[in-house]
Amino acid sequence: MKKAALIQLRAESITEAIHDGDPEGVAKFAAYLDEVGDLASALDELTATTTVADMVDAYIQPLSGQRVLYAWAKDIAEDEQLRVEEDDAERRAA
Repeated sequence: MKKAALIQLRAESITEAIHDGDPEGVAKFAAYLDEVGDLASALDELTATTTVADMVDAYIQPLSGQRVLYAWAKDIAEDEQLRVEEDDAERRAA
């Protein structure tokens, strides 16, 4: 399978996992959103019961949030693919 197709499939998998509420994926995307200052940006009001998952879910509801999620997931998938390729090259060189 071509590299671009592998990256696209992995990015879609990451995106789906976050839409499904996968705790690890949600936490990683939330950390990214926090880093860029957007974690709570989609909520009008935070309450004592608002969770990180609530903030992520609100963020990815509009199309703009879905686009950010996919771009982030694609970056993660590209990094993973690069590590796989580097590991393969090291094994072949050994």
